[in-house]
Amino acid sequence: MAARAVVAPRPPALSSSDDARVAARSVLAAHLASFDREEAAARGGDVEAVHQLRVATRRLRATLQLFAPVLPAATVGAAGMGLAWLGRGVGGVRDLDVLLLAVAARSRRLADDARAALGPLEHVVSERRVVALAEMGRLLDSARCRRIRAALGRLAWSGPGARPPVRLGDVAGDLVRPLLRAVQRAARDLDVDTPAVELHRLRVRVKRLRYACETLEGLAEDTIRPVVRRLVRLQDALGEHQDAVMQAAWLRGYAGSAQLPPPTLLATGAIVDRLERRAQKLRNRVVRAWKRFDRRRARRELLASLRQQRRAVLARAGRRRTVR
Repeated sequence: MAARAVVAPRPPALSSSDDARVAARSVLAAHLASFDREEAAARGGDVEAVHQLRVATRRLRATLQLFAPVLPAATVGAAGMGLAWLGRGVGGVRDLDVLLLAVAARSRRLADDARAALGPLEHVVSERRVVALAEMGRLLDSARCRRIRAALGRLAWSGPGARPPVRLGDVAGDLVRPLLRAVQRAARDLDVDTPAVELHRLRVRVKRLRYACETLEGLAEDTIRPVVRRLVRLQDALGEHQDAVMQAAWLRGYAGSAQLPPPTLLATGAIVDRLERRAQKLRNRVVRAWKRFDRRRARRELLASLRQQRRAVLARAGRRRTVR
């Protein structure tokens, strides 16, 4: 598997005076361009391109969710479900890539003979990746994928219609508030014993809020950028925890169902043990990262800075009328 370094593109810079419907379409267009740019290399098996294709798919879906109040409801609903379906196909390849990386990383401290015994495991994972990559290609070639891509393209390049503009500064706080509340609900009673399924639910909501804040960062950089940094740390901890849990479960299932030689079983068990201990440590890191993020003052400042954009829009409009 070839790999290459890629810097993920940032969404276009937005301002409070932008029409929210036009802004939504420009962000969609940017993420569609990222999707198109990575597709060919991802089909060819490039590890980083597969990752970036998955990210582009997630950002497209997150953009639809963020701007849903100012976009056509029918298109948002259908395209959102389609992107979720497509994301699962791309994720099937990416998850196996991450599993291979995890096995390689956790095996470095094993004895040479134990590392060599992992050969059958790595071979099976690589074979399954070939199958998953072919399935991803079929999904990308499917009529459903073409319909999703066409619908998103039409939306991204369509005009906002004849209705009066909806200034982004007027609605930014309203767009972000439900995402912030969803994160708070998902993290209620969070501690080191919170079940993995609930931590995964929190991870999904944190990711949506992070993408929304990154999209709107240009409106209030000094306030939003520190929030994004804390969200990135929290998302990273949650993501690494989810990966370790799922990888340990996958390896346990594989070891229980395959006819493996005893040395391979022992080496696989050692990897599972390392992953489970890693997951437990990450629970502590998740709790610490949440406490750094979950500060009432920070939440208030985030929403207040977005509400201030409404006043800024009105003030600019007043100055223009005065000049005229």
